[in-house]
Amino acid sequence: MLQNFSEINRRLSTYAVVPDNRFRTQSGASEQEESIKQKVRQYWADESISNKEKLKGFNLDLSGFDPRNTTNRKLREIGNVLVDMGIIDYGTSGWLSGIDLDFDAQGNEISLDKKVDMYDYFERQLGFLNKHISEGHGFASDTLTKLKTVMSVTLALEEHGNTPRERSLVNIRT
Repeated sequence: MLQNFSEINRRLSTYAVVPDNRFRTQSGASEQEESIKQKVRQYWADESISNKEKLKGFNLDLSGFDPRNTTNRKLREIGNVLVDMGIIDYGTSGWLSGIDLDFDAQGNEISLDKKVDMYDYFERQLGFLNKHISEGHGFASDTLTKLKTVMSVTLALEEHGNTPRERSLVNIRT
């Protein structure tokens, strides 16, 4: 799958930090792909950067966005915009828009419009992953790293949706 790496590299060109191996996973991706994905995960975990800055340029109106009551179709729409802008990679977008998806016998998605509660999903996944981490399963640590990135993106999107929109036009009638 062709990645949005050039857009991510452009967007994160000024984000210069020492790569932290806590954000590296065993995804089977090439070295270049994995290093870019690692940088995206590290960027989203960096608490010294505000959510507003992380979403800079993201102008999709999310007024009233509620991660406790949304659909995968809405999340996919948001994820596609984030990918196009280089804010997240395709893998993170897949996680974002794959909350409790159901499939038919042919593997087709059948629940894109079903209401989902992202925070409930995160809670269940955290419990599952922590159990498997304590049992020594390596996949769970990698998965937890990816899940935490999606959680950070979700919190930023909720904050963005609850922030009053700034007027972009000047009132010339006054």
